[in-house]
Amino acid sequence: MKDKVKGLVLGLTIGTMITGVSAYAASTAKIEVIYDNLKYMVDGNQKVPSSGQGFIYQGTTYVPLRFAGEAAGKEVTWDGKNKTIWFGKKDSAFKYLSDIPYARMDGRSVNDLDLNQNYDREKITIAGKQYQKGISTYISPYALTQKLSLDYNLNGKFKKFTGELGVDDKTKNAPENVTITFIGDDKELSRFSVKGGDNPLPVTVDLTGVLKFRIVFEIDPKSSDFVYGAIGDAKIFD
Repeated sequence: MKDKVKGLVLGLTIGTMITGVSAYAASTAKIEVIYDNLKYMVDGNQKVPSSGQGFIYQGTTYVPLRFAGEAAGKEVTWDGKNKTIWFGKKDSAFKYLSDIPYARMDGRSVNDLDLNQNYDREKITIAGKQYQKGISTYISPYALTQKLSLDYNLNGKFKKFTGELGVDDKTKNAPENVTITFIGDDKELSRFSVKGGDNPLPVTVDLTGVLKFRIVFEIDPKSSDFVYGAIGDAKIFD
C-alpha cells in the first residue's frame, strides 16, 4: 500500500540525496511525496539501499544518489566546498578558465571573445556535443589579423590544462582550419588544428611552473567565411 506523507520537510539537495537520511540545510521545502514499495534491479539482480528510501514526487521517482551511483559501480563523493558531486574517480581541484579573469586579450575586438557561449549567445556546441563552460572566438578573414589570443597569469600555481577543441557547429561548414596554440612563458607547449564537423579533440597540456599561459586561435583564410574556434570544458588543475 502506498504511504502518502504530507508536510514532510525534505531538503531536495545534495545532502539528502547522497545520505538518504538527513536534510541539507541550505535549501528546504515542504512537499508531499509518496513512499512506495520500490524495488531496484541492476543487471537482473535486486539491490537494496543501505540507508534511505526512494520516493515519488509529482510523477518523478527519486532514489538515494549514493545508492544509485554505487549500484552502477561508481563511488559517489560530495565536495561541500565546491558544491560538486563526484561519480567515480575524483580529480584534483580545478577551475574553469571561462570563470576566471584573463590578463589580456589580443585580437580585432573584445566582442570577438565569448565565455560559456558562442558569438550568437548560444551554447558552445562541437559536433553535436554541448558545453556549459568553455571559450569561443569569432575569427574573421576580413580583419587585419586572423587570430585572437588570451593571456592568463597562472604564477606557477597550476599543473595542467585540459579541454576539448573544435569548431562550433554554428560555423561547421566553413572551409578554414582553426589552429589552437598553447604557449607558456613565450614557449610553445602544444599546437593543434581542428576543422568544422570534426569530433571534439581532447587535449592535455602540462603547465608545471608556467607563469603566463597564452592560448592563440588562428585561421589561414581560404574563403570569405568567418569561423568560431572553441574550447569546451577548458580547465586548469592545481
